[in-house]
Amino acid sequence: EAGDTWTCPAGQTLHFRKESKETLESGYKIRKRHYRSPSCAGCLLKERCTKTTGNREVVVSLERLRYQSQAREILRSEEGYDLAVRRMTEPESVFGQLKNNRGFRRFLLRGMEKVTLEVGWLSLAHNLLKQAANDQERRAAILQ
Repeated sequence: EAGDTWTCPAGQTLHFRKESKETLESGYKIRKRHYRSPSCAGCLLKERCTKTTGNREVVVSLERLRYQSQAREILRSEEGYDLAVRRMTEPESVFGQLKNNRGFRRFLLRGMEKVTLEVGWLSLAHNLLKQAANDQERRAAILQ
């Protein structure tokens, strides 16, 4: 960070070359920094390190790296761990049930509006079946 450089797996220093800007479809602008090694000639790790014929180049968004490190810190905290555990038990199991128990593998319709409608119908059906199973369990418990 202090020297504004990166190091490749072979230990060679990649120096800052240029900065570029990219605008996503959403309008969000990303600034990227490009780093390149002076020479990869004769490097034993080149085939595993890069597919280019020239020298190794790394393109980095410093803002993205900062957001990633913040997300990692949050996930490593107790609160983040609790959120991750909740996520595993809440929506993930529903997706698993829709795929495995209900045989849902792909959307039948195309387009965001239609897919949203299809997800709504799937959710409604899932919740109604879940409610029916709960009602049946309650009736069985009452009869015993």
